[in-house]
Amino acid sequence: MDIDGLDSKLVLEASKVLGLGEYASIDDIKKKYRELMKRWHPDSCKDDIAKCKERAAEIAHAYEVVMVYCEHYRYSFNEKDITDNLPMGAKLREKWEKQFGNDPMWS
Repeated sequence: MDIDGLDSKLVLEASKVLGLGEYASIDDIKKKYRELMKRWHPDSCKDDIAKCKERAAEIAHAYEVVMVYCEHYRYSFNEKDITDNLPMGAKLREKWEKQFGNDPMWS
């Protein structure tokens, strides 16, 4: 699959197949994929083999769609966007340093 084959509906549907939330890291995506494939891979499936093959193919396709989307996602390096996307601890530390500076009294 290439980037030209993507649209928002396809990416959203693929994220639902993988059980991803509104936000996910590459590690989260890979972890979900591995969990689902472990459950549905035809070689380890204890359910109907045809159903498992169909589900495994659906999961593999969804993973491919999501990864193509992620590979071509344009990240923002705008200072505000970077700050907004930092983990909460880093945001609070930066806010604290901005307000009080790097004074050792506050450490």
